Amino acid sequence: MKSGGASVFIWLLGSFEARIPRVFCEDFLNLCMRYGFVYYSLSFDEDGKYVRVTMAESERKKVLTACRMWQIRINVVSRRGLLPKMSDIGGRWGLLVGALLSICLYFLAQSVIWRVDIVGNERLSDEFIQEILADQGLCVGEKIKSINADLIEQKILINNSDISWISIGVVGTVARVEIRESIDTDISQKETKPANLVSRFDAQIVGMEVYSGFLAVEEGDFVRAGELLVSGIYKTEKAPLRFTRASGRILGRVEHTFEVEIPLIQAQKVPTGDKIEKKTLIFFGKSIKLFTNYRNLPSSCDIINYLYTLNPFSLGELPIAISVDEYHPYEITDVTISEEEAIGQAYERLRSLIDEQLPEAQILSKTLYGEFADGKYVLKCEVTAICNIAKQVEFEVLN
Repeated sequence: MKSGGASVFIWLLGSFEARIPRVFCEDFLNLCMRYGFVYYSLSFDEDGKYVRVTMAESERKKVLTACRMWQIRINVVSRRGLLPKMSDIGGRWGLLVGALLSICLYFLAQSVIWRVDIVGNERLSDEFIQEILADQGLCVGEKIKSINADLIEQKILINNSDISWISIGVVGTVARVEIRESIDTDISQKETKPANLVSRFDAQIVGMEVYSGFLAVEEGDFVRAGELLVSGIYKTEKAPLRFTRASGRILGRVEHTFEVEIPLIQAQKVPTGDKIEKKTLIFFGKSIKLFTNYRNLPSSCDIINYLYTLNPFSLGELPIAISVDEYHPYEITDVTISEEEAIGQAYERLRSLIDEQLPEAQILSKTLYGEFADGKYVLKCEVTAICNIAKQVEFEVLN
């Protein structure tokens, strides 16, 4: 009797069915014993005049030759399997290669991880967790039998303080990973660490909103940059000194000058117009280099990566993809820009500086003046604004 696995190999290697007159049955069986021929099945026709036997295709010629030598009548009635079909393929070897690849892919797909699903993460990205799992041997393309979930879980918990709990389960060809993130102790400690509010600019105070701490200034006061606004130190009846984290918004009238310089001669990237491509097949997590123009990469180039995945019929991405790296060489060249371009760059940079240093500010007035001097355009801006001038500064408490 044939097992399911044996049936597959019989089909791959091929088999043939022969018909032998019953009178030669005993001689044929003796012949098989003498030469070691193996037959998979033996049965009689309905009329009992012939015996049917199935044997491996690889022994067909030997069996026929031996039967002729011993004068045993035998007739091949059918041939089955992949090898007998090869003669019908002729020069169409692509069909054979495709069939072999399909068979290999079928057996491979049943023994490796196709997909890794991650749930429970909020602060940590999927890419970060996938990298941690891959370092411990759990990734797409990894053999299922080689995955020790308990050991991987232990190593990840020991080596990564960002993860407090992890569970790995493999169902079919999908690995499901559930995690719990650790509490960000740095943030929690920082939020409770004592601090003062100090001024970011020279300003006149026009408004105050204090959430915690004790005011050290009054509305209308003039303060210098770095001067204390709200203290995080206070006294109580039970303790001479107590500490808190001062917080709030202190609005001040600020007069600030911004200066921007834009040179007329600038170093810029000039594309050469060339393009170098490198393609990589990602097959079950393994990278296989495909095509390249085999040129050395230039020292200066922009790199753009495209990843093309397979998602047939929108049923889900397969663990097979093509990664294409495009290299666009460029040269660094001194370029002289026009005066209009220099003025445009100056105003754009000025807007960025104001947004960065005076966020959410109410601009009361703004005076601009610019000039070309020494091969550059200099733009100055005097701004009067009302903004939050408070900045938290932490301090250490020594016991």
